[in-house]
Amino acid sequence: MQFSSLQFSNRFKDRLLPAPKDSPRHVGRYLIIGMACIIGLLFIHYSTTKIGLFRVKRISVSGNEHYTQKEVIAALDLSHRHSDVHTISRDAIEERLKQKLSYVKQANISKSILKRSLTLEITEREPVALLKYPENSRIPFVLVDLEGYVLEYIESPPASSSVVMIVSAGRRVPSVGDRVNSDSVQLALNVLNLALSLTPEIVTTLQTIDANQPDKITLEFSRIPIVWLSSDFIKNGIYHISLFMKNRAMLMKKGQPTSDPLSGYLDARFKDAVYWGGQ
Repeated sequence: MQFSSLQFSNRFKDRLLPAPKDSPRHVGRYLIIGMACIIGLLFIHYSTTKIGLFRVKRISVSGNEHYTQKEVIAALDLSHRHSDVHTISRDAIEERLKQKLSYVKQANISKSILKRSLTLEITEREPVALLKYPENSRIPFVLVDLEGYVLEYIESPPASSSVVMIVSAGRRVPSVGDRVNSDSVQLALNVLNLALSLTPEIVTTLQTIDANQPDKITLEFSRIPIVWLSSDFIKNGIYHISLFMKNRAMLMKKGQPTSDPLSGYLDARFKDAVYWGGQ
């Protein structure tokens, strides 16, 4: 009876005073549980990767005009090893598309692990200008967007096109997908951007921009004389060009005689005045 009472007393003490959690017995137990969890996670990862449980099954693309869906998917380059939906990086996909497809400006990617699908919403760059290099440089024409990113090379300008020609004095051909760093090209694109935002009606007749001389930017139109602008007063010059065109259109509508619209030059390099001179 004494032994039984002593054994009962020890059990009662164990319940009231449990062994410390950091005792060797409990630490060993936690290590075993932790190792079992790690091994289980590794096994699940290996199994899903080997079997392809979360591998991309469907890809939908929207906003693509210059590329087919097959071309966009091929540019993704989803290899067998990294094609699981949960391991795909959105930033990496967007950067890959920009590098391989020059017209891609932005790509919004959404993932669905349960559906094993990717959804791509693409925003493409718009061609607005064609860079023209000196004739003796044997450089093809370069199609760029409003920011100066090279979209593609063109052997000869199209017969009918709404893009504006920009005369470039440089001889180094920028790579497709790169941004043109030439100061004269960026200045010409700035002129074009301001014209599109302030008075888009004058751009329909704009043919050529030569900004190699910042103090004498030359614009050629199809219906008015050559125009000179200054980099200091581009907005004022564009505004004066618009007024000149509207005035000529009003005179022609009234049937009043006008001088030859293509003779002479239009000097719009000044802040408060514009001069129409002869050859």
